[in-house]
Amino acid sequence: MYDRRIGERELNFEASGALMDASLVLRDRETDSWWSIMTSGAIGGELDGTDLVELAVSEKTTWARWVAAHPGTAVLSVDGVEHVDYNPYDNYFSSDGTFRNLEIADDRLPAKEPIYSFWLDGRPWAVPHSAFAGGALLTPETLGGRGLLLDREPGAPIFASTRAWIVSAERAADGTAVELLSAAPSEGIEPLPGFDTFWYTWVAVNGETELVGVGAAE
Repeated sequence: MYDRRIGERELNFEASGALMDASLVLRDRETDSWWSIMTSGAIGGELDGTDLVELAVSEKTTWARWVAAHPGTAVLSVDGVEHVDYNPYDNYFSSDGTFRNLEIADDRLPAKEPIYSFWLDGRPWAVPHSAFAGGALLTPETLGGRGLLLDREPGAPIFASTRAWIVSAERAADGTAVELLSAAPSEGIEPLPGFDTFWYTWVAVNGETELVGVGAAE
């Protein structure tokens, strides 16, 4: 989820109808600038080169998990219909094929490997879901000693959100960070905005992505 505010302006976004390397491109109504969801930046128009601020507040999950935590949830009904029996994206999510057979040169991971992707220190990063199923504290040297705390329900579908935090070197070293997965944010632990997607959709746009949790001690 991105902040709609750019300086003193508040933008209204909608689908542009275009894709960039199989990823959605948005446009805003105020400036007619176009925005890539994989880079968070404007790729054309008046605000070309401007970055949006990602917010660590959204959550994508299954209905079963959500209603268990929020039993009083109201459901939006459109003309009396609250769900569809057939999801046209089911075949896409369950197959190994990429959208329109898009090929990528970066084969460090299989094209449709599920990942958690994020930006840190001005660079794109990715962690395969297989590196942290059920929650893990990764402390690779590439993060300068900082810990990367990740929490994901085992077996959750790819669209379900991973929770992520950056942990200070001190908190990563003392071994207490993982105990705080369900606790309120505390000193030395900061939410890390990001989102879950497939490797090919992310790296096709972010070619300089750093991989975390692959061939590194966890």
